Amino acid sequence: MISKNVSILRESRDGDLRVIALPREVAAFADHGYEVYVESGAGLGQGASDDDYRAAGARVVGTDEAWTASDVIFKCRCPSPAEYRYFRPGLHLSSTFYLGDKPELAQELIRTRVSAYSYEMFEDNDGAFPLMTTDSEISGHMAVIYAAYHLQDQLGGSGTMLGRVPGVKPAQVLVIGHGNAGAAAARAAAALGADVTVLGRSPSRLRRFAATMPPNVTCEITSSELLERLVPQCDVIIGAILISNYGTEAIVTEEMVASMRPGSVIIDVTCGYGAGYLPTADEKTRELTKAYKRHGVIHIKNDCMPKLVYLTATAAMSQAAFPYLLGLAESVYTGATDPISRRGRVTSDGAVVHPHIQAELRLRENAAR
Repeated sequence: MISKNVSILRESRDGDLRVIALPREVAAFADHGYEVYVESGAGLGQGASDDDYRAAGARVVGTDEAWTASDVIFKCRCPSPAEYRYFRPGLHLSSTFYLGDKPELAQELIRTRVSAYSYEMFEDNDGAFPLMTTDSEISGHMAVIYAAYHLQDQLGGSGTMLGRVPGVKPAQVLVIGHGNAGAAAARAAAALGADVTVLGRSPSRLRRFAATMPPNVTCEITSSELLERLVPQCDVIIGAILISNYGTEAIVTEEMVASMRPGSVIIDVTCGYGAGYLPTADEKTRELTKAYKRHGVIHIKNDCMPKLVYLTATAAMSQAAFPYLLGLAESVYTGATDPISRRGRVTSDGAVVHPHIQAELRLRENAAR
């Protein structure tokens, strides 16, 4: 009988309190014949004690054993440099990697011949990215919360409220992208009472999207002429396109940003690599870092907003991710075909194997020259 082991790790970056699997998912792995190793303290931020994991059938172990007891390891965030020492041939490591922006991590995975799988690359047969759905929805909601907060005068904002008040012109919100993050942002802003415009490039997809939106959301095809007209009127711009990289053409140019009212807000929640489609939003911010201003416009660039609401994020992500993590583990131990996790594989046998990451790293190398 095949011995099937998986490890669930405690997060090591930035005090992140999320965990990729709660006791209920551990019990589900056990029901499928897996020995589950959980790093001690992995669930404490969720109110899930080591005893809770033991009751679900896990073996709670120290860091070294959690990394070495299994050939399949799951975590939320990409490994920190201190964890590179655990990389080895035959290891299948799954997390969010963003390797296009982490060439040092990519080189370590290549050098140690780790098979790495990145959640944002798990793609189903319909072209959707199911492991990013919950985080993207949370990021969209959080973008609106952040925007409403930073519009306040004492934070350097324009003094505009996103909520609708009778007799007052509603705030104007522009959402770039209509995936999960863009949809959540549009609905949240519209629910507050703002007038929302959502931009996209596919007429057929945008038409279907528009049918799901409330009446104060308008959907338009992206064009430079439209942006030049809309941007100066915007109180908030939310960037939510799926992929941005070093070669992405600027959508909201510096000249457009300079035309906005001082104290307006730009929030990029998907971020990608490099300046991308929002070139003035070229510095990432975290929760302990103040937003910065360019041309008098407040900028926030944060691709890790779900970390700030870790209870909600973990409850949603762990449940949604389980079938895909199980599929990956089954493919490793039984040879079962799992095209979704295979599409999410970014390194294998000492090479970067995902075409998107290959292109990203080339773009980064060219940009550095």
